[in-house]
Amino acid sequence: MKTNKLITVLFLLIISISHAQKEKTNSETRQFIDNGEMIQLNKDWNIKAEFNTSYGDVVSFFPVEAIDLKTNKKIKSLEIDMTLTNQLVGRSDKYFKSSWIDLNEVDEFIIFIEQYVIPNLKDKTEKNQSVTYIFNSREITFSFYIEKSSRRISIYLKDNGSTDNEHYFWTESQVSKIPELLTMLKEIK
Repeated sequence: MKTNKLITVLFLLIISISHAQKEKTNSETRQFIDNGEMIQLNKDWNIKAEFNTSYGDVVSFFPVEAIDLKTNKKIKSLEIDMTLTNQLVGRSDKYFKSSWIDLNEVDEFIIFIEQYVIPNLKDKTEKNQSVTYIFNSREITFSFYIEKSSRRISIYLKDNGSTDNEHYFWTESQVSKIPELLTMLKEIK
């Protein structure tokens, strides 16, 4: 009898842990927006960091406040908008996606940039070597890559814990703008 109760308790515990982990795959902001019936999003375009390429690809970081219009509950976060232009012969396709970094993750992002990216902006590697610094939040992956004297940032967006490897942003020419991103992140805290 005690064994059956123990097995039942363990089974319920595993199910509840598994369910809790699934709920945490997206940001609290996305969950708030997805679960609300009527939402207002206030975007502050005055505080913004942006990376772009000569191909027309753009990633913008800016603070937002989401308001549930029925309950008046509010949540603040960092929104990341990614617009990619796929240039094919004879046509141009655009891809757009928004993701969010919760404010508690912004603190970690600031630490990551201050401690691992900024000090290494001018670093070089030896021949046949490279270094990659990766920041993972619930909805984005930010990667800083160094090989020889070249540097690159890559930004991947996630949904339900899955990284979109088909649509991502990368640039070598905009690496010098990382300090601007850091300044903007500190302003929203």
